Amino acid sequence: MRYLIALLIACASTFVLFWVGARVATMVSGPERGANDFTVGQQRLICGYQIDTRYALAGYDLDAWDESRCAFLGKLDRCVLGCLEQAGTVEIASACYEDCVRDPSRARAR
Repeated sequence: MRYLIALLIACASTFVLFWVGARVATMVSGPERGANDFTVGQQRLICGYQIDTRYALAGYDLDAWDESRCAFLGKLDRCVLGCLEQAGTVEIASACYEDCVRDPSRARAR
């Protein structure tokens, strides 16, 4: 009977511990869940694609797609720009070029 009571106390203590931990995690997490200046950079219109300016950190020269180049975009350029438009993080954006070289059919029609 003592073992059963000890097991019951241990289970109740574990439950209370996890409940308190969940409450603390909820209090600390904060209400900010949407995009803000720290999680999203400025948007820039490049050849008709909305590109986050942070993707320059991924190694892309965003100024290279100037208006004169926009008139002669190839499949690879359209694929990379479409991927950058849909990328959510710098890590995903850095893989856009390799993904488009491997599978250029991913280019979005414009």
